[in-house]
Amino acid sequence: MARTDRLVSPSERIHLVTREHGVVLMRPFLRAAFAVLLFGGLALEASSSSLPTVVRWAVAVLAGVIVSLALVGLLRRVGRWNARRLVVTDRRVLLKSGTLSRRVTSVPLHALHDLQIHLSGAGRMLRYGTVIATANGSRGPLLGLRRLPEPDLVYALLLGLEDDYEIQPEPPRLRSRRAFSGV
Repeated sequence: MARTDRLVSPSERIHLVTREHGVVLMRPFLRAAFAVLLFGGLALEASSSSLPTVVRWAVAVLAGVIVSLALVGLLRRVGRWNARRLVVTDRRVLLKSGTLSRRVTSVPLHALHDLQIHLSGAGRMLRYGTVIATANGSRGPLLGLRRLPEPDLVYALLLGLEDDYEIQPEPPRLRSRRAFSGV
């Protein structure tokens, strides 16, 4: 949370910090599991066959490389998922992403128009969906996030904050005054 606090001004209040639903990791997990089962089985079959030793070693090494690449790809995808955060403040929506190089995208609340929620069948069961917004003339998922957990909460929060943003004036700025001694 401390890193997120550095992205907002002291007068802003953070209302929500979330990331995409864990269902986005299902495809990479299935891909890695398929690679482990298929190529692990292939290496096991090759080791118990009557093939020459060189061929058995080559099949085992090739299977090991393919399984390793699949697991590294899964690790990268999980790391990318973990690093992406959606932050909703009382003034703007931020998307923080990246591990080695950080990227932050920001959209002010007053620029968001025509908010909608899209829930698929699986999304209704697992409670994820897409908040679709129009910002600067373009329409699409809010900051590119297609599978937000509790999209109705995000939707209601954005609508409520947008109304509050229009009603509440900017907080007064504090100026330091110097005290002059009378001469």
